[in-house]
Amino acid sequence: MKNKIRTTNRLNVSITKKVIELQEKGYDCDFLLLANNNLLCMQTNFKYPLSAVSIKQMEHGYDLFSHSYKHVHTIETGNGEKGVLLTEKAFK
Repeated sequence: MKNKIRTTNRLNVSITKKVIELQEKGYDCDFLLLANNNLLCMQTNFKYPLSAVSIKQMEHGYDLFSHSYKHVHTIETGNGEKGVLLTEKAFK
C-alpha cells in the first residue's frame, strides 16, 4: 500500500512540475475545453475552435484531486496566446 501511495504522489508531482516548466517557457494562459469543442482562454475570455489552435501533448499522470488520469497539453493560438490545457482526453 505504501508503494502505491508513493507512486501516485510521484505521478501527481510530475504533472505539477510540467505545468510549472511550461509556464516558465511562456505558456502563461490557462485553457478550458468547453462542451461545444471550443477552447476558452481563462485570462482573455476568448474562445477558439479546436481546429484553429495548435495542440501538443506534453505529459500525463494521475491527478489526486479528481482521481483520474490527466493529460497536459500546450495550446498555441493564431494571435500568439500560449497556454496549458489539462484534460482527461489525450489530443494528438
